[in-house]
Amino acid sequence: MALRFSRPLLFVLSAFALPLATPALAQDMPTVLPNNYVMSDILNRQRVDTAINSGKAGAARSARRPSHGDPLPEGDRTARPAGTAPAATTYRASPEVSARVRRQFADWMGRQAGAEGSRRIADAMARHDPVSNWAQIVSGDGLRPGDMADAMASYWILNWVMANGADSNRSQAQAVRDQIRPMIASNPGYARLDDAQRQELSEVLMLNFLIQHAAYMDAMKRGDRSAARRLGDAAVARFRNEMGVDLRRLELTGTGFAPAG
Repeated sequence: MALRFSRPLLFVLSAFALPLATPALAQDMPTVLPNNYVMSDILNRQRVDTAINSGKAGAARSARRPSHGDPLPEGDRTARPAGTAPAATTYRASPEVSARVRRQFADWMGRQAGAEGSRRIADAMARHDPVSNWAQIVSGDGLRPGDMADAMASYWILNWVMANGADSNRSQAQAVRDQIRPMIASNPGYARLDDAQRQELSEVLMLNFLIQHAAYMDAMKRGDRSAARRLGDAAVARFRNEMGVDLRRLELTGTGFAPAG
C-alpha cells in the first residue's frame, strides 16, 4: 500500500531526494503553508482533541460545533452560524494555481538551502508533476487529489509513521480521512476559502509530504537508523508545536487516530 516504507519509492525518490530532501533539512522543517497559515488554523486543537478522544463519533459531533480556535483567514473570528452545513473539502484544481504553488515553494526552499537548491527543486517539479507523484504514493490507500481531507490525512499519517517507525494500511488511511474531514469542513474560516485557496493549501501539504517522504525513504534505503530516528523526532516536534498533538501517544486504528494504551 502507498504509505508502507518497505517498497522502493519509484521515480519519486529520484525526483525529490535532492540536497533539499536530506534528513538534515527535513528534520528542521516546520510544515510549510502559504500566507502564514499554520496547522492549527486548519485543524484547531480543541477539534483535534475531540476527534482523537471520541473516535468517529467525536469527529462527527465536532463538525456541528463552532470552532474556538483561530479559523482561516487570519483576522476573521466569527463562528459558523448554527444549522449551517459544513463546507466541502473538495476543490476544482487549476494549472495556474499549481504553477504558483510550486514557484512559491521553491522560493521558500531556496531560503533554506540556497539559490542552487531552489533551482534544483524547481527543475525537479518541472520534470515530475508533484501532485501526480503524491497521488502515485497514496493511491493504494484510496486517497486522491482534489480533496484537502485526503492531503491532510496523508501528511498526518506520514508523520505518525516516521515518529513511530510503524506502518499503515488502506482502511486506517480511509478512517483518518473520514476523521479529518469534519474537522476541516466545520472550520468557519475554511468555509470562506475559494477553490484556488483550498487547492493552494492542499498542494503545499503534498509538497511537504514529498520532501519528508523522500528524506525518510532515503534514510531507510541506506539503513541509516540514526537519520530515520531524527526524522521521527522532528515529526513529533512538528505536530506538538503546530497542533498540540504527541504522535507517539497516538495509535492508528481502523477508526482513525486514538489515544495509545
